Amino acid sequence: MHGIALLKPPALQRGDTIGIVAPSRPVLEPGQYRQGKEVLRAFGFNLREGRTVRLRSGWMAGTPLQQAADIHRMFVAPEVRAIIAQAGGASAIRTLPHLDYDLIAQHPKPFIGMSDVTSYHLALYTRCGLVGFHMDDLSFGLGLSFSQASPAIQGLAADLYVRLLTRPEPLGEVPGWLGQRVAWRGGRAQGPLIGGCLQVMCRLLGTPYFPPLQAFEGALLFWEEIGLSLSAIDRLLWQLRLAGVLERIAGMLVGTVHQADEAIAVERMPTLHEVVLEATDGYDYPILAGMEFGHAIVNIPMPIGVTASVDADRGIFALLDPAVA
Repeated sequence: MHGIALLKPPALQRGDTIGIVAPSRPVLEPGQYRQGKEVLRAFGFNLREGRTVRLRSGWMAGTPLQQAADIHRMFVAPEVRAIIAQAGGASAIRTLPHLDYDLIAQHPKPFIGMSDVTSYHLALYTRCGLVGFHMDDLSFGLGLSFSQASPAIQGLAADLYVRLLTRPEPLGEVPGWLGQRVAWRGGRAQGPLIGGCLQVMCRLLGTPYFPPLQAFEGALLFWEEIGLSLSAIDRLLWQLRLAGVLERIAGMLVGTVHQADEAIAVERMPTLHEVVLEATDGYDYPILAGMEFGHAIVNIPMPIGVTASVDADRGIFALLDPAVA
């Protein structure tokens, strides 16, 4: 039905090793990077650093070939059971043609991150069927947002993070900690999750790394954004509509959206709510906004390819299948 055979990586155990790579931007916040490592160790995991965490080439952590080689080393290393991106950035798309997807499919492991890492998640899902682990990265997620959160939120987030990686069972209902979930269109739906950072996702349209349209049949599309004006977000949503994505999905989940200012003065600025409803006009699927994923917050896990459910009216989101085998 969905056109992609899902490949779930083996579950981790506490004490397993997680490899760290810099698959996009360099390590520019060493304090956050160190703190993120301490958080993962507190979760019960050992760590192995890749070569890219020491590299810098302009806005990239080394060249695309160096990044691909580092990722390959982590996937084939028997002692490494999962891989985490140190951060997002602005160059992941350049590395996608250099990845050996057959090699990766032979050694499936969780690849963890968000933001620009959306490129890797969607490429690996499209080319390998590999579950995409859209969740807090090392430096900005665990090293900053998680570390600055309240003890209550840290406890909830740590439990979800570790259970998703270590237990081959559904997480079930995923609690929210922002208290901002709101139904922009009511209703209930379930289907496989597909999404990530909106602008990163849309950049892959028309490439071999964007999921086929049939993969969106009955899916729950999730997205978040940072640094774009409302008019730019509007254009991206209409790009997805005109590409045939929005007509196929069963529901939409909207995370944090940090808008930039418009370049021109507008007499009456529409709301994001209005923009989303216009882009989905004519469809009746539920839309739940205010979800706890995106930039500058502690993220709930949103594993790409895994079946989830949403009850927009009640603000309930649940993961119905495990992300690991």
